[in-house]
Amino acid sequence: MQNIIHPDLEKSINNWFEAKFNGLTSPFYSSIDLRNSSYKIAPVDANLFPAGFNNLSEESRTMAARLIKSYFKRHQYKKVLIIPENYTRNKMYIENVFVIEKVLQLAGFETRIGLLHNEVYNLIEQYETVVKENSLLKTTSGFVPDVIILNHDMTSHIPDTLKDVKQDIVPSPLYGWHSRQKFKYFEIYQELASEFCGEFKIDPWLISVLTESCDGVDFDDDLSLGAVATKVDQILSLVQKKYEEYEIKTQPYVFIKASNGTYGMGIITATSGEEILNLNKKKRHKMKKIKEGIAINSVIIQEGVPTIDMFKSSSAEPLIYYIGDTPTCYLYRCNSRKDVYSSLNATDCEFHDVSQVVEGKILSLWSIVSKLAVLALAVEIKSFHL
Repeated sequence: MQNIIHPDLEKSINNWFEAKFNGLTSPFYSSIDLRNSSYKIAPVDANLFPAGFNNLSEESRTMAARLIKSYFKRHQYKKVLIIPENYTRNKMYIENVFVIEKVLQLAGFETRIGLLHNEVYNLIEQYETVVKENSLLKTTSGFVPDVIILNHDMTSHIPDTLKDVKQDIVPSPLYGWHSRQKFKYFEIYQELASEFCGEFKIDPWLISVLTESCDGVDFDDDLSLGAVATKVDQILSLVQKKYEEYEIKTQPYVFIKASNGTYGMGIITATSGEEILNLNKKKRHKMKKIKEGIAINSVIIQEGVPTIDMFKSSSAEPLIYYIGDTPTCYLYRCNSRKDVYSSLNATDCEFHDVSQVVEGKILSLWSIVSKLAVLALAVEIKSFHL
């Protein structure tokens, strides 16, 4: 698999990335989900408000602190306020928030956690409520941050508290899932992958997944299901042609994903359009709503990549965390209850930091493909400010 990109190209590839990132603002932080098979490796999701920092090893946390310090070196920030998601009863998520706080403190910043809502019950004991006075965000105790770091992906909307704020907010609330669409991101990635592969004589299909969109969908409406089914068959036909070209014997399949979905919600698989036409009640219900009760009305149909990765006897997939344009950690997401074809981002998944475990040649491949995915995020970010 690692022979897709020859090691001798490393210097040329680094120069290519340096030129492409020039003039762009890299995301403050991001995480890239990869799927790696015996014949291709490609990003299948890109998150601008990543959680899961509690899964980073001590070495990776130290690396993250160093990279954050470097990312902010042009600014005079001293005080940082973290604004997390509202669901403060999720123990694993809260551990993630605490680790972000510790990493920022390790980077030398005075750091507090602030909630947009004063909840009666939550798992953050040392928190403060955020208020806005004269366009300045502060906490009820009087802590005035120089910069606000969002760990809140705003699936439904930008809260009024975060509008027209004097301080810098990173990532910008503009980048929340209320406005992002997966298909737009993958269009950008595909264009960059084609350019990259043209430069280095690689088939773009080997580092990307075929993706199509379907808007105005309602999984309770048979006419709507017909439109999705047609596009499923179109993608499967294109994948089958590539399988024949590379003599791959696996049956093609697709993921159908909510275009603004997060946390593994709003995802099903199919091996034919007919499966979509005959969806059972449970799967139809799964495709009705995502986080915060937001209705699904747009989906992407994405080529499925069966994972070849295994870790501790479980199906696994790489998950790479970035600060700016630099990888800070390589994780495996594992799920013993899922097969190699399924989305592993589901109940009972586990995470393992394998930055010091996986051999260098494989990490190099993960790094190149995920960096291309981060470059696509940087291009997408720029589009929000045009």
